[in-house]
Amino acid sequence: MGSSSVDLGFFEDDFDPWELESRHFPSKIGGKPAWLDLKNLPSPAELECPHCSSPLNFLMQLYCPDSSNPDAFHRTIFLFICTTSTCWSHPSPPILVLRSQLARDNPYYPSQSPVDSASWRPDIVVGRDCPVCGVCGGRGDKLCGRCRGVSYCGELHQKRDWKSGHKAQCSEGALYKGSSVKWALKEGIMEREAEPDEEEGAAEEEDKYKDLIEGAEAGGIEVSEAEIEEIESGQVEDKTCVKFRERVRRAPDQILRYDRRGKPLLCAAKPALATPANCTCGSSRSFEFQVMPQLLSELQLGLEADGGVDWGSLYVFTCDKSCKVDGYTREQVQLVNFEMTNIPGT
Repeated sequence: MGSSSVDLGFFEDDFDPWELESRHFPSKIGGKPAWLDLKNLPSPAELECPHCSSPLNFLMQLYCPDSSNPDAFHRTIFLFICTTSTCWSHPSPPILVLRSQLARDNPYYPSQSPVDSASWRPDIVVGRDCPVCGVCGGRGDKLCGRCRGVSYCGELHQKRDWKSGHKAQCSEGALYKGSSVKWALKEGIMEREAEPDEEEGAAEEEDKYKDLIEGAEAGGIEVSEAEIEEIESGQVEDKTCVKFRERVRRAPDQILRYDRRGKPLLCAAKPALATPANCTCGSSRSFEFQVMPQLLSELQLGLEADGGVDWGSLYVFTCDKSCKVDGYTREQVQLVNFEMTNIPGT
């Protein structure tokens, strides 16, 4: 473990199902969301893609309490995306960030810490206080009219579930056995640990790189003035990308970097990150974490040759004061892609 203030997140597919349930306050990827506020779930309309109107896919959630605010004793940030390739060609990417938080004394969870066991408080379940969709786990306002044993977020998921097997099972009073629709992204638990110190030998490699550049500047390579200008014009982008790669090399499998109120690790110099809009409470928003491109590989996303789901990093900004929330409130995300000439591996 290093002295860095940055925490890293890693995808782990070795878990017990109970570890990902709301009662254990998980940080998780894919599958269905483990909602924090179990009653005041976002509406199906809030979880629709702004471009194609399909339900968004749950990407990940991060449990990150704020000890400075008693209203944020429990606090989780949720991310949703649309996986339809054409929706990523729009200027505003189909990404939704929601924040939910609860005080220590709340209607859903006991004040003591959860016991690390499958048998602890099995009565605390998603769907008890608000019906949820049998396909995606979102709020289910639409009830199956025949069996009345399953709810859906809308017509699309009801039709898909009907065709994938519910039609054969559905009858008055029948017990719903779960959906076989392949909707959710690959599920995993997020393991977190401190970022390690700079990898051994990295400083020496950097010195070699500097010597190489200085040697060229000393006249070892003959270049025209126009070529020098072209090289120098790209140096800022190159340095930014090099710094990103070198930092990621400390832990190449990282899918998330958490550094609340810290400095994001830029993957490209342009476009620069914009100053986030203030929260609806009037407070400023500050950087909290970034989602790394390694998550795309873990989830088998972004495999299209041209366009589609892609990011160099997703930078998430949240209310600096963790203002009180009833249910779920939107936060801000900014997507930055690698410069085409600086894509890792090229």
